[in-house]
Amino acid sequence: MRVADLLTDKQMRLHLRTNTPAEKLMRSVTWCAPTEHMDPTPYLGVNALVLTTGMGLNFSDPRTWDAYVERLAAVPVSALAFGLGPAHLSLPQGLVDACNSHGIPLIELPAEVPFALFMRHVWQILSTERYDEQRSGWELADECTRWAAAGASLGKVLEGVAAAVKTRVAILDEQGYELISAGTIQGTATRSVLRLPSGPGHRFQLLVQGLPSDTLLQPLLGPVAAVLAMQLSYTLGAQSPLHSAPAAAFIEAIYAGSEPNNALRSLAGATGLEPDIPFEAVVLAGPSGTEESGTTLLRAVGWRLRVALERTHGSVRFAEEPGLLSILLQQPSEGVDAAEICRPLLPTDAAFALCITPPTDLPELPLTLRLARRHNTIPGVHRSPALDLTGIIDGLPSAGLVSMAAKLLAPLDTDMGNVLRDTLTAYLRHSGNARLTGEELFIHRNTLAYRIQRIETLLGVDLADGEVRALCLLSLRLTETTSK
Repeated sequence: MRVADLLTDKQMRLHLRTNTPAEKLMRSVTWCAPTEHMDPTPYLGVNALVLTTGMGLNFSDPRTWDAYVERLAAVPVSALAFGLGPAHLSLPQGLVDACNSHGIPLIELPAEVPFALFMRHVWQILSTERYDEQRSGWELADECTRWAAAGASLGKVLEGVAAAVKTRVAILDEQGYELISAGTIQGTATRSVLRLPSGPGHRFQLLVQGLPSDTLLQPLLGPVAAVLAMQLSYTLGAQSPLHSAPAAAFIEAIYAGSEPNNALRSLAGATGLEPDIPFEAVVLAGPSGTEESGTTLLRAVGWRLRVALERTHGSVRFAEEPGLLSILLQQPSEGVDAAEICRPLLPTDAAFALCITPPTDLPELPLTLRLARRHNTIPGVHRSPALDLTGIIDGLPSAGLVSMAAKLLAPLDTDMGNVLRDTLTAYLRHSGNARLTGEELFIHRNTLAYRIQRIETLLGVDLADGEVRALCLLSLRLTETTSK
């Protein structure tokens, strides 16, 4: 109901006593507020229709009337309906002038129309409108439920909501980041939010842009919010992965490292990626926790990352596995740094680890992704190193080489167990530094000297030789990699 609708109702015989512009008369009336206070503003809300007989407003000073109307305009109210009667046989001129000055429509209610009748009339119209809004809301919720039951994605359901309300809607996470949106803004760019029912650890909101400011969201979109919350909970917490089958097959083949280059090219093409241009990768490891909560949180953060990266990269593909999300990127915009995009999107209160690889060609991609995965253990955003020793070993798949390395180190497997092998590993890790090696192994320097001498005797080598040290280190890594 709008102010103009009241004036066209001949039954109430209302009269507009101010020179109010037409756009002011199109203001909505959200509720009816009878009051006789000199300052009723603490009890009013936006677009309230103020009803008064002026019983407590017995003054003639125009400054007092101006102060009264100024307070109403600050709320702002939709209009002031003044009932004539024993308190005021006619409208005070100071009130008329003040309403004209502050742009508040002043409606005169004749004395022969009972005040209670007018108030009931307004409430009946508002109640009918509320019922229509609630019915529309439940009908839209029923439609969304049917879409979801038919297997529609969250994006499709949100598109249906946007089409129904004829404006733009989006789902925001607890940090206000937009996860998914649908529709376009119609009219003014007003923003209203409605909290989606969810658990204490995951607070999402429905953002509505472009609806008139007087639209009540709860009756219209409250039932829909419950359906969207269930759909969102299913999407983020489902046992089935969110990635597409081609993307999963491609990324699994990359991690396996067993596919020939031609097979990887075919899988990349099926995923919609270009095999002949560089790839970047983002590997996200979630925090520890229960499987359900960890998966939900990982998916919410991963969703946030994908939305941001899709704005700056031509191609974004991803695959998830328990506790880990791998995202492949191509065709970045000029000057874009994926690390700087991702850094502010990680929650500060959860131990997420994110590793970003440098641009990589397809033949190098399997080694690069596994390298990023190995170095993705410390919370925060990190850049993957260009190469590490395990990466070199990873690129040497020869079974004969592994067998030769095992034979070289076999003499160390004596009745002392793994003592000599562990000593050699620590000694090489510390570049032959006796003090650091002894501290790591908790042994005296004389004990360490004896063990090193014993190792040199068994292997027939001189560990003072740098080439021999490199050979032993590579052999240790080869045998460790194959034993895992």
